Amino acid sequence: MRAFSCRIGHAKPEPGAYRWCQEALGDRPDRILFVDDREENIRAAEAAGMRGHLFTTPDRLREHLAREDAPQSPR
Repeated sequence: MRAFSCRIGHAKPEPGAYRWCQEALGDRPDRILFVDDREENIRAAEAAGMRGHLFTTPDRLREHLAREDAPQSPR
């Protein structure tokens, strides 16, 4: 999915940008991983209920995604 602020009428870190993406994806916010290279955008996504990952390198993102896909052990 692609969301261009000029087309959706909202820009990060406005809450409306994250709501638009959630509605477009059609899923609960806690099931959405928001990836960005700006901390303020990650915080705004997390405030909207999404999970966030601060992008620094492709390898770090791959590691994060692998951890997210790993089965969780029962508590």
